Amino acid sequence: MSDDTAARVLAQEGLCHIERAILILLEDHPAGLRNSQIADLLGLRSSIRGRQRNYLTYSVLGGLMDKGKVAQDRETSIFTRVYDP
Repeated sequence: MSDDTAARVLAQEGLCHIERAILILLEDHPAGLRNSQIADLLGLRSSIRGRQRNYLTYSVLGGLMDKGKVAQDRETSIFTRVYDP
């Protein structure tokens, strides 16, 4: 396995862990959470200031929304868990 492939596999495993951690948090908070709350609770708060703050968790939440596992209320910016029917 090349170093690039090994790095990609490791990154994808990490992504799966972060996704699962977010889903667990949202299961424990049925009223939902904002991205900043999720970043805080997971210890992933960004030290950068401005519009890109907490982009890691925001990006992962976007992927979970694409997969239909998370929804966002556009008015409140609160993310909630979506359950399969």
